[in-house]
Amino acid sequence: MSTLRIGKLRTTIVDLPTSRPHRFANHEIHHQSYLLVEVHTDAGVVGIGEGVSPGGPWWSGESIEGQQQLIEIYLAPVLEGMDCLALPLIRSAMDRVTHGNEFAKAAVEMAVLDATGRALKVPVHRLLGGAARLRLPVRWALSGSGEQEVADEAIERLGQGHPALKLKLGALPPAEDLKRAARLITKIGADYDYLVDPNGSWDYRTAVTSVKELEAMGVSVVEQPVDRRDLAGMAALVERSTTLRIMADESICRPIDAMSAVTARACDSVSVKIGKAGGLRAAVEVATIAAHGGVRCYGGTAIETSIGTAAAAHVFASVPELEMGCELIGPLLLQDDLTVTSVRYENGHLVVPEGPGLGVDVDRDKVDRYRRRR
Repeated sequence: MSTLRIGKLRTTIVDLPTSRPHRFANHEIHHQSYLLVEVHTDAGVVGIGEGVSPGGPWWSGESIEGQQQLIEIYLAPVLEGMDCLALPLIRSAMDRVTHGNEFAKAAVEMAVLDATGRALKVPVHRLLGGAARLRLPVRWALSGSGEQEVADEAIERLGQGHPALKLKLGALPPAEDLKRAARLITKIGADYDYLVDPNGSWDYRTAVTSVKELEAMGVSVVEQPVDRRDLAGMAALVERSTTLRIMADESICRPIDAMSAVTARACDSVSVKIGKAGGLRAAVEVATIAAHGGVRCYGGTAIETSIGTAAAAHVFASVPELEMGCELIGPLLLQDDLTVTSVRYENGHLVVPEGPGLGVDVDRDKVDRYRRRR
């Protein structure tokens, strides 16, 4: 390979239906939208990346439509002709023309890494430093709505080998939410590992009482109990907890956020995600900072297709530690996928793809079927 330079960037918005409604703290989704980013290189190799906005722009402030406009109008012109191997320079070029917009930048970097891995005939995890693990335990994430159907789904997924469960909270008033959680744990079984996530919907006083009750129920982790900006509140909850872990999600996006949270002792675990970190390399940085600060890492999800799931799998294969496992359930929650073959799950574990690049190939017919007509 003499050169591998970025040529054209092409984008496509697709909308995929979910196999069942998925309820967050403040809304419910029946489909998920994605932005496919293709990087065409001068060597004829094409890399694919995926932009996602989990349930819409409420989480990150970035919409799929906004990501598309940003990439096409602002990022593509400054990236054309750049060396795919010069990843720090590519990131600097994107940062010069737009502040933030981490999910959009992550999609571009993902495509560049896929093209590079394909050209070099190595999996992306090799480009990130190598794999410490090639099988990832997958915690099953349940919807925040319904009760009996949620319990039935949990029992089914546990039977398929998923080692742990995640309950979404925040859709109901706190007292009702806690009663619902207690009933679900009773129906499913108290011997399993439970993580609950209210998506930062509680104020500090509510969080104090709720965390205490959840600890008594046997819940092992509470993810982002208070507003993302309330590091002091997060740190106080860490101090109050005995057996239960306080996990940061919205509070820790980029590496600089990880440094601030570790310094403030604002969490004892962190959900790492490619999109919010600003790319695969930045996600590895977040995990590395956390590990050095004694904070455990968890592989979070934004309900990606097999494209984004494969990218996240390469990241989580490469991070220093992943004792808490991951939550990469996207392809299992969608009615269809965008790749010729979906990523592979075995007995509740995700197998890290070993093919060149991301290790998955786009199904052009499916992209055309689900693409949004402008």
